[in-house]
Amino acid sequence: MGLSVVIRTRDKESYFERLLKNLASQTLQPSEIVIVDNYSSREKLKFLAKDLQKYSKFQKIKIIPVVDREFSHAYSTNLGVHAAENELVSIVNAHSVPISLKWLEQGVKHFKDPKVAGVSGFFIPHKEGFAFGEFAVMLYYFSQKMISHEGRFCTINCIIRKSLWKKYPFDENLPKVIPETKKYGLEDYDWSEEMVARGFKIIIDPSFSVYHSHGKGLTEIARNLKNYFIYKKFQRKISMFKRPRKSFSRVFQTKTVREIEISP
Repeated sequence: MGLSVVIRTRDKESYFERLLKNLASQTLQPSEIVIVDNYSSREKLKFLAKDLQKYSKFQKIKIIPVVDREFSHAYSTNLGVHAAENELVSIVNAHSVPISLKWLEQGVKHFKDPKVAGVSGFFIPHKEGFAFGEFAVMLYYFSQKMISHEGRFCTINCIIRKSLWKKYPFDENLPKVIPETKKYGLEDYDWSEEMVARGFKIIIDPSFSVYHSHGKGLTEIARNLKNYFIYKKFQRKISMFKRPRKSFSRVFQTKTVREIEISP
């Protein structure tokens, strides 16, 4: 079964190069990389396209640009999955790096079970920006683990079945129902809740985790702990939705989506 990797980025982020090198060395190789770039300048987009030509290990690389006025967490993710050619689609952010070279292999193995809809893991901080050593790293991990409890996967690092996504894409109308989610997202939590309601499984596997942080140390830890209570409030609201329900995505209404295909 083929595998596509969707990378969401804004311009070219600091860990982007490290992420691509990691993916090129995975024990299970993706056949396709789809980059959804929320770009701020066409010059940087052209530079990105030229820079990607050196990654000959991937059979196909696509860039899908998104301008700020069109951006939302759900829409950018839907664009990437829509453009992906394989049934299994891994989604990751450009400032995240897999914890091992068996990351994709560990995630994909769960799909031997046809009832598995999605797989996700936890987030471990990059060492850069954590001046308080192992204690800060442990506290950060704990704060993330509180947020990423069993049953809620996150599009910071996940793999989904595209066939199920076609039936229920990430809901771009969620902020119309719960306005605060425009800032915080949670369309991924809604998707996992819907999959479970339809009789499928969501797997949280610690071996399918990534290094993910923004280099703000204890300030970021405090933000994560605060967000835990914010997410819990929104999760309760989402959990009250009558299911099964319908979701909405513009990708099925747009006749053409701009894609830039790279020849490695």
